Amino acid sequence: MEKNPPKLSTINVMIIEDDVTYRQSLQAAISAGENLACPYACESCEEALEILEKDFAPEVLLLDIKLPGISGIEGIPKFKAFSPSTHIIMLTVFDDDDLIFNALCRGAEGYLLKSATPRQIYESIQNVLCGGAAMTPTIAGKVLKMFTQYAEPKGEYDLTTREKEILQLLVDGHSKKHLADRLCISLYTVDTHLKNIYAKLHVHSQIDVIAKALKEHLL
Repeated sequence: MEKNPPKLSTINVMIIEDDVTYRQSLQAAISAGENLACPYACESCEEALEILEKDFAPEVLLLDIKLPGISGIEGIPKFKAFSPSTHIIMLTVFDDDDLIFNALCRGAEGYLLKSATPRQIYESIQNVLCGGAAMTPTIAGKVLKMFTQYAEPKGEYDLTTREKEILQLLVDGHSKKHLADRLCISLYTVDTHLKNIYAKLHVHSQIDVIAKALKEHLL
C-alpha cells in the first residue's frame, strides 16, 4: 500500500501594512500559498504588538516601513523582543539606501519592494525560513554599494572557482533553487557547496556570508 506524503507544517505569516487595499490583496495571496497561513493582517505596529502580547508568534513578519505611529524600522526591535525567532522582511515602495541599511542593521532579514510578485514574496519567505536572505536583485545591488563604504581588508579563504560563482549569485540576490537551475546542479549539491563556503568564511547563515563577502570585497 502506498503511503500518503507527509503534510507540510503550516507557516504563520503576519502582515503590517496601512494601505487597506494592498494589505487585503497581500493577505489573500499569502493565504493561497502552499503551507502558508496569514491569520493576522494589521494596519499598525501598535495593533500587531497587542496581538503578540497574546502569545501569537508568527514565523514570518512582512513589515511596511512608513506606518502611522511606530514606524516599521522602529518596530523591528520591539517585535524581536517579543519573538526573537520571527523572521522580519521589510516590504515597501521605498528603496532609499538609509532605510535599507537601518532596517537590516536592526534585525530585518530581507527587504522587498511592493512591486515584487506573489511568487517572489513566497520564495522570499521560504528563503528566510531556511536561513537565507530575502532581497530582490535591485536591493541586493544597493546593499553591495552600501557595504563597500565599510570595506575591510580582503581575506584569503581558498574559495574554489565554483564556490566563488555560487557566492556571487547569492550576493546578486538569487535563491538556492535559482542557483541550482542556473548552474545545472541539484539542491543537495548547492547545500554542500554552501556548507563548505560557510566553513571557510567562518559564518553560520546565508545573510552572514553575503555580508562578509561584501565587507571584505571577496568577489
